[in-house]
Amino acid sequence: MSLNKFMHEENVFKKPPDFKDLALRYPEFRKHTILDISGKVLLDFKDPDALRTLSKILLLDEFDLRVEIPVTCLIPTIPSRLNYLLWLKDLIQSLPEEQKDVHGLDIGTGASAVYCLLAAKHLGWNMLGTEVDADNFTVAKENVSRNNLQSKIGIIRVDGDQILDAATWPTQDSTSMFHFTMCNPPFFVRESPEDNGPVPSKECEIKTQGGEVKFIKQMADQSCNIKNRVKIFSTLCGHKSSLVPIKQYLTALGVKSLATTEFCQGKTMRWGIAWTWDQLDLNSVKSLKYKKSKEKPFNWSIKVSNTSALNLFQSIKTWLAEVKVDVTVQKETKHYCSARIVSYDQLWQNQRKRRRQNRQDKTEKQNDAKGESEEGKFSELNSNSSNDTNSMAEASLMQELLNSDGNRMVNSFLMDHHSKDSSKPNSNPTQEQNQVMPEADNTAGEETSSGENGTKETTSGKNETEETSSGKNGTEEMFSSKKEAQLEANIKLRLAGPVLLLEIFYLGGQLGRDGVHQLLQYLKNKQAAKIKTN
Repeated sequence: MSLNKFMHEENVFKKPPDFKDLALRYPEFRKHTILDISGKVLLDFKDPDALRTLSKILLLDEFDLRVEIPVTCLIPTIPSRLNYLLWLKDLIQSLPEEQKDVHGLDIGTGASAVYCLLAAKHLGWNMLGTEVDADNFTVAKENVSRNNLQSKIGIIRVDGDQILDAATWPTQDSTSMFHFTMCNPPFFVRESPEDNGPVPSKECEIKTQGGEVKFIKQMADQSCNIKNRVKIFSTLCGHKSSLVPIKQYLTALGVKSLATTEFCQGKTMRWGIAWTWDQLDLNSVKSLKYKKSKEKPFNWSIKVSNTSALNLFQSIKTWLAEVKVDVTVQKETKHYCSARIVSYDQLWQNQRKRRRQNRQDKTEKQNDAKGESEEGKFSELNSNSSNDTNSMAEASLMQELLNSDGNRMVNSFLMDHHSKDSSKPNSNPTQEQNQVMPEADNTAGEETSSGENGTKETTSGKNETEETSSGKNGTEEMFSSKKEAQLEANIKLRLAGPVLLLEIFYLGGQLGRDGVHQLLQYLKNKQAAKIKTN
């Protein structure tokens, strides 16, 4: 399915380019096209030469930019590059004061210097581009000169670890302010055997040590050193899975605001992350895809008999409580229920793994307890009868062996010792019970855990309470106070003819709409298990 409908409203490529028209006007492009029987002009998108020519023609035709793209370098996709710049334009326009002279920093500008060229030519911005590769640096400077944009674009050479190092900036920029930084980082881990297909590229353009997550975390760390020099930091992400760890890392660093967006083009989607150290609300800028999909709920039709919306709603509240989801009930009637849910964890994920780990932990505890009960009796006898004679110990041990019936052994000496201690005036019955029957506490803790979703954290609630009462250190308190909601949503459950309809409306949170989908699947699994049990 084409994602062009979600492209930025100001993107000139929201309406796909007319290949037939381009082929008629540009012979160098025409030689890469074919004409099908219906008269439609087609382009082979798997041919690197065709893609490279297309990018050069689009830059020339729409922006009057003449750009050289070496055959060994990454080929920029012009519509998606323009999407990124237009998102930055929206973020800049959200600043409290009007920005007439915009300055931006492009990290890793590449041989084409496409971001710098588009920003200067199409948006009128002033740009500084950095580049680590010597050949790319030379070609980028030539592309700037070829388009007579030296007065608006500067290109500098930096080392690989100098992502945001102000010391490398030219003298005229060393004390100036940047409105934004932007980056198209290497997406892949350098050690991974990723096959990048027929599209040519240099390793420094697509691979880095630790992948894009480590690269962006390093960028975030360096942004702390120049927080007063840049208003908005931003980067592109090639993998959706990178969003959550990066957002969590930025939150832990203490950024004032952060925002994400989607860049849609054709069948490809990329993601953008922006953060700031100023008192700005970056979340006020929403992508078109976000606006169109925000109100679309996740639906689940449940065929039930002899029950009501209220009865099922009670079960849903119980299931949500098991995974530590806070539920604020808004309305509860027989045929309609609604609530606001907020979660600061994501315990509904990896349920099978959690149940498997929980079973293994219980088995290990049972084996350890059994081993202690069989091997520890004589040691207990010795520790509790230090003042008795060896003959008394041997006699007691013999009595214990004579009174054993397989799995139970009566230690008369231990029972006698316990009865003497319990007669003391300062004895604590509760404490003694815990000492004599350690397995009972564990069993009770397991029974009160969250059913099949019980985890180590839930089972060890007593220890967590004791830790909380004893106080945390300053670092833990600072981190917990900045903990952001993983998921916020509204849920509605109503009778809809022969079925009950559950709707979950995503509101926010770091997990995004994927988190809602996973939570809904968790509820479906719980309902299926309930039906199977009944």
